Amino acid sequence: MQRLPAILLLLLTTTCMDNSTYYQYADGSANMYVLTRDSLEYIPVKPEESSTGFYSGGEPKRIALSPQQFRTVRAMFEAAKTKHEVHLPDRIKTSGMITTVDGSTRNSIILKPGCTELVRIEAELKELLK
Repeated sequence: MQRLPAILLLLLTTTCMDNSTYYQYADGSANMYVLTRDSLEYIPVKPEESSTGFYSGGEPKRIALSPQQFRTVRAMFEAAKTKHEVHLPDRIKTSGMITTVDGSTRNSIILKPGCTELVRIEAELKELLK
């Protein structure tokens, strides 16, 4: 019977930790997408933040996601993270960056411009935001 509180605590901790994990994706123009279990937020670059001083990523947007939509995008991120041949050591223009945030831990990978994974991720994110 003493194990029950410990098991419940472990389940609650694991569930909370899992729910706190989210992803950030910065596209080739530095527009930001934030993916959580139940939403996708688009945070566009403003002209004053762009390298040219003119580029605008458009209007910000936030949508609700179904569990399946979340799993689809998360799977794309996770697959890209394991494909080391499409990673770059440093960010360059038109590259994409996936950041996984889990509590205070942040891990990022940079995708080569034009690689299949980057193209698919960006197409999926844009489709969801339509």
